Amino acid sequence: MRFPYSILPAKPDAAFPNRQSIKRPLLTVALEKDGKSIVGLAIVDSGADNCIFPASFATALGITIPNQNAYVFSGTADAPQIAYFETVRVTLWNGNQADAPIQFDLYAGFCDTLEHVGLGLMGQEGLFSRYQVLLHNEQNYFDIL
Repeated sequence: MRFPYSILPAKPDAAFPNRQSIKRPLLTVALEKDGKSIVGLAIVDSGADNCIFPASFATALGITIPNQNAYVFSGTADAPQIAYFETVRVTLWNGNQADAPIQFDLYAGFCDTLEHVGLGLMGQEGLFSRYQVLLHNEQNYFDIL
């Protein structure tokens, strides 16, 4: 399935004084558990070991955190972070009615430290372990096959 890159506004700064926008491989994701669901955004992130979402997504799904499935990891700041994992049903779609959505069960993490960005990470274990992901940056799209 083909997805367009999202073009987001960006403020120029000292390093990139002419930057007006930035491209991101964003997915619209629906997560479901026990009849509850939430729709949000997640970035396709080959540098992420797992698929992790903001803690507020867990709350919307009725998932209690903290729970016994704790996982300590570190991001770019190298500070310890904790995600709590549960299995959810994921649906990915690109908005094209002709394309069937991609659906699968996912052992996903939820953590407080993603609240400030408001979107999830679709990483190696969960997305890349199931599908071939091809990024076509210059053409402004990516494929999940």
